[in-house]
Amino acid sequence: MSSTYTTRLRLEKQGSGENASTWGTKLNDAVIDLVDSAVGAITSIDLSGVGTAFTVSTADGALDQARSAVLYFHGSVSTAVSITVPAVEKVYILGNLTSGGHALMLKPAGGTQGTIPAGQSTLIYTDGTTVKNLFTSITGMSQVGASLGSFTSVVATDINANTVGVSVSLSATNIKGATGSFTTKVSAAALEISGVTSLGALRGTTATFSGAVSVSTIAGDGSSLTGLSAVPDNYLTGMILSNDSDSDHDISIKVGITKNSTNASDLELTSAIVKQIDATWANGSAAGGLASGVTLSANTWYHLHAIAVTAGTDAGFDTSSVAANLIANNDASAYRRIGSVFTDSSSNIIPFSQIGDEFLWNTNSSALVISKNNITVDTTFAVTIATPLSVTTWAMLNIDLNDIGNTDGILVHSPDVSIGIGVPSGADTAYPAQSFSGKINSGSYTGGTFYASRIRTDTQSRISYSVVGAGTDASFATLGWVDTRGKDG
Repeated sequence: MSSTYTTRLRLEKQGSGENASTWGTKLNDAVIDLVDSAVGAITSIDLSGVGTAFTVSTADGALDQARSAVLYFHGSVSTAVSITVPAVEKVYILGNLTSGGHALMLKPAGGTQGTIPAGQSTLIYTDGTTVKNLFTSITGMSQVGASLGSFTSVVATDINANTVGVSVSLSATNIKGATGSFTTKVSAAALEISGVTSLGALRGTTATFSGAVSVSTIAGDGSSLTGLSAVPDNYLTGMILSNDSDSDHDISIKVGITKNSTNASDLELTSAIVKQIDATWANGSAAGGLASGVTLSANTWYHLHAIAVTAGTDAGFDTSSVAANLIANNDASAYRRIGSVFTDSSSNIIPFSQIGDEFLWNTNSSALVISKNNITVDTTFAVTIATPLSVTTWAMLNIDLNDIGNTDGILVHSPDVSIGIGVPSGADTAYPAQSFSGKINSGSYTGGTFYASRIRTDTQSRISYSVVGAGTDASFATLGWVDTRGKDG
């Protein structure tokens, strides 16, 4: 019976009765030496001039390249090279030390290949069909260099890599890399990553990032974190408005920071600026603020926007609540409405004061008072009042009633809701209201002032009211308004 050979290492299996006088030589040369090679041999293979493909040598019962434990590829290559090994199970230590910076692709004959980047070594196995990287967990290493690829866990004294990808845990004294993707935890005394970086959790004393960074959890005092945005969505602080020295035309804007209207960027004023409503927009403080294409007119609302321009953050006036003219006709690329002003019959800004979201008129101008005489019983009116147009605010009102009897009353509410009222019976009965509480009085009287702290307007700057009782007169004086300026999203 003739000799046969093992599938994986191609060792000679002698037939019964064969090689009677040379059995010892066969055993030594075709089995023991070949096992020794498979376990510990380092085979150097020069790929210079091979082109795009190379097949390692194989031999039954004799030394070959494919049987070696370590394959060390060197030489100058001008392109990536596909390395073919036998289509059998085998573990390899591979080194791509070729010059030229090209990867090697190792694959079993007819199977799927794996990549060995230039300058790297790796431990792989093949099942005869595909190539698998065994470096899913690295611990106790003093240094990891080049590319880490993708691992479950890495623990090392020092990691200096171009690419780091860890799905569970990365712990090292010092980590430096160009890009990184970590699912769960990064722990390091020093961490320096640039490019697009994604971290599930970051724990360490010093971290320096450049490029885009996404972190779900950061543990530490944050003293070494720089370039992070501290501005949450819809945020606005500062940027308080006031009439400047030319109170008819100039508005002063204090320092502050806000997200733009789409929460895509931050707008920050690091010093106070003054913008002029009677001059076409120009960059900087003490400069024109009116959007190009917009005219300064009497009895008109103008919205004041913080805007992103080439030179940084600025501001401007626009009749549009979404800064349409500032963006279309000027340098603005992003905006956030920070307040609104109203002009009188002479096209001058009516004086006001602002604290937080509350704006109060500084005058008793007739433009701020709406009167309704001989109000009809049980009728709802929509009344335009002096609060900003195109946005919803809360109007602060004084309501003066005249010629009211003991069965008369008034309900003030937002036009955005429909509120039905009934006719109360009896005298001195508390009258129901949404935001304003009136009272039905005993007997007739000629007048009385009621104060409604907040009545929500619609986007046409209107409130509504319903009355009980004939012939009642009412005057609505606007004290000011509350404007969230986008902070409610």
